[in-house]
Amino acid sequence: MKSEAHINQLKALLEKERETDFRQYREQMLSKSLRERCLSGHSWYPVNLIRLSIGLGEKVVLELGRRDTHLPDAMQQGAVVSVFGMEGARENGRVSGVIAKRQQQSLKIALNSDLIPDWLDDGKLGVELDFDDKTYKEMALALDRLSQPGDNRRLKELREILLGDQAPTFSQWEYTYQNDRLNASQQAAVQLALEAQDVALIHGPPGTGKTTTLVAAIAEILRREHQVLVCAPSNTAVDLLAEKCSMQGLEVLRLGNPARVDENIHQLTLDARMSKHEDYAALRKLRKEAGNIQKLALKYKRKFDAGARSRRRAMLQESREIRQLARQLEAYMLHQVMSSAQVICTTLTGAAHPLLEARHFHTILIDEAAQALEPACWIGIQKANRVILAGDHCQLPPTVKSVEAEKEGLGRTLFEHLMQHKQAGLMLRQQYRMHQHIMGFSARYFYHNQLQAHESVRFHRLGADFAPVEFIDTAGCSFDEQKNEESMSLSNPEEARLLLRHLAMLINQLTARQPAIFEQPFSIGIIAPYREQVHCLREQLRASPMLSAYSPWIRVHTVDGFQGQECDLIYISMVRSNSRGEIGFLADQRRMNVALTRARKKLVVVGDSATLGKHAFYADFLQYMDEIGAYRSAWELAE
Repeated sequence: MKSEAHINQLKALLEKERETDFRQYREQMLSKSLRERCLSGHSWYPVNLIRLSIGLGEKVVLELGRRDTHLPDAMQQGAVVSVFGMEGARENGRVSGVIAKRQQQSLKIALNSDLIPDWLDDGKLGVELDFDDKTYKEMALALDRLSQPGDNRRLKELREILLGDQAPTFSQWEYTYQNDRLNASQQAAVQLALEAQDVALIHGPPGTGKTTTLVAAIAEILRREHQVLVCAPSNTAVDLLAEKCSMQGLEVLRLGNPARVDENIHQLTLDARMSKHEDYAALRKLRKEAGNIQKLALKYKRKFDAGARSRRRAMLQESREIRQLARQLEAYMLHQVMSSAQVICTTLTGAAHPLLEARHFHTILIDEAAQALEPACWIGIQKANRVILAGDHCQLPPTVKSVEAEKEGLGRTLFEHLMQHKQAGLMLRQQYRMHQHIMGFSARYFYHNQLQAHESVRFHRLGADFAPVEFIDTAGCSFDEQKNEESMSLSNPEEARLLLRHLAMLINQLTARQPAIFEQPFSIGIIAPYREQVHCLREQLRASPMLSAYSPWIRVHTVDGFQGQECDLIYISMVRSNSRGEIGFLADQRRMNVALTRARKKLVVVGDSATLGKHAFYADFLQYMDEIGAYRSAWELAE
């Protein structure tokens, strides 16, 4: 009964989330004029057609450029969009697609069509975000199957173990796993994954080599199993695991829309694998032949007598028979490609792919499980006998738009829930990214001082003269936050100016001491919690002749945009500065944990201690800054 009540609650919360998501979409898109949608960044209009091409799967690909570069922007790679045409005030065509590649002022969009729209050259073009209901439908279906597993007895057992009171079981593996390329906790995590009969959790704090550990576990599992299903909530995480598994020499198949797959691993996609099959030429020949016969049969004839009608029927029948042969050959090829793969990689919702419908796996591995909504996890779990979950519940949580659904538990992940089974989980304890002072606060606050810096990174910094951490306090500088009434997002232009002035000084010092530093791999990241501040920082960067010269090395994004990323040098603009002590979603400590752990050699945080210090988490952070001698006043940088 406990699991049934939980599933019913999830169904209700998921519907609340879908309703909220659609309501927000309607408010942003359907109730606003095209001009208003452009001002909020949800539409680009007008756009230039830069290039038209045919991509993987014979899909039409459009590259569109934006003319007005100063407007806000909500377009993200992988988003579902519509491309539309306008003749005057009238819309003359619309087709859906996916953003395959996002650049500063252009989008590469793979259309859900192999036909070139005939209205592309008529009037003006635009692109705007679409509502994607498919994910909700797949999650709801997975919960229905979880409620009524039918003949799937193993799903019923897993349901009681993962949601009920039944404890997970472990077998004694016949040997102790050893791998000289992994540290002790990584080897123990692989051992746990091998011995788990039902579920194992691998907790990977920042920089601990979670991906390396997972690939090692997958390779070892494949010594006993024919195939493993590997999933994650984001395309980025799926692509990374697919790439690393392939580099390990494993046969990898990446399922999913090719437009959402990183270009570096397109050769692993289903379309690419099919195009390399020995029978692919024969398949194309059959399709072409069927198409030519159909075209000939339907060709206009001035005189259409009984004989012509009979010949047309015969030709159409011949075309259908050839198409049937093509479908049979394609099914045979798909079966071969699917069966030959050792690792099948897809997103959690991609696990509902028709080609996986009748396929069952002994093991499913879900990465970024602490960022995944629980209903999404069940899409893949129902296809497996046992589950390995990997992630970090101390970093970014799943995105939940409904405040009510969040409060009632939709944001609580399966990973978090299962952490109560202590024997099922293991934390990786050695990180290979950060100087120990950059790591220190997060290690203390989130990881109970169990996280250690490897000796290779423990003391590394930009140079002997550069402190690994700085907090620049803007208290008393009157750098007040500002709200954009259109987007309702916040910025702090003066704080942005101070941050970029500090960056310019630092670059000058670096190049003076290390003239060749920008001739080798070097990266700078600037993180802001609000999109409006990201926009402000980018504008100021472009306006600076000195800093714009270094733009290839500088990336500016929100916290979410830096999840899983790292840079040699990281700046964080805290933005919030007000007399009320309001910090908005800076109160989400897990989001801050992500921001604080992206830097390898130097971290600079710019913020107002008078606003931040009123909250316990930031009071502890400021105290830590004092302890390591990282505190500086903004007045020291005054021009």
